[in-house]
Amino acid sequence: MPSYVRSRLLSAREFAISELASLKESDPAFHPAIIESLRAVVPFEHYGFSGVDLDGCKTGSGILLSTDMPMDMFTTYLSERYAKIDPILHALTPDQTDVSWFDLPDAVKQAQQIKPMQRLFDRYHIAPRTVFSFWNDQGGLYGSAGFTRQTPFTPDERAVLKWASRKLHDDMALPILRAFNAQVGLTDNEQKCLELASRGLTSEEAGLKTGLSTETVNTYFKSATRKLGARNRSQAIADAIRLRIID
Repeated sequence: MPSYVRSRLLSAREFAISELASLKESDPAFHPAIIESLRAVVPFEHYGFSGVDLDGCKTGSGILLSTDMPMDMFTTYLSERYAKIDPILHALTPDQTDVSWFDLPDAVKQAQQIKPMQRLFDRYHIAPRTVFSFWNDQGGLYGSAGFTRQTPFTPDERAVLKWASRKLHDDMALPILRAFNAQVGLTDNEQKCLELASRGLTSEEAGLKTGLSTETVNTYFKSATRKLGARNRSQAIADAIRLRIID
């Protein structure tokens, strides 16, 4: 990815993160009633959602979307880099997307290196966690949802949480993605041409659909491809879908 394109994407990422607080105030995905409804179906103590898949920006799990856990605990968890030794995170893979503390072998849970992390959770009265992870098309972990409870979730409860977590995480991430997309700066016509191409239309067919000339459609393709830092039209379409600029 050219450096100027990456710089622009990173600037868009920072803008999106800075907008999170205000976006959370207006977007219905963050309404407390949604979490409370889920808690009524599957009882849990605390929850947390993090991470947005901003392609190419190495977002990972660094964006905290929503939680009712103490922020001081999160700050310490991040500053002490406990994620690097967290056995639950190490156990997550694209094929094993959810892991509970109760799933881990005793030898892993009793390892000396994770005792400081456990003391942190105990200090804030955080019960054992079950984490559901989200992976992009390249096999990269970009986000997660975690729920805590003193007793293990049943298989049926985990199935409900797994389904709800994906839906809630996607909805919570949308405000960030919208803000990011707005900063990337594709015009309506550039987005429309990419969307039509993603459905298999040629430049000529896209022109007929939009009332534009084939030459103009190709110009929009080229400018959109350049803005996204893609190598060609196909990659631009794939990137636009991943970034949710188009559906």
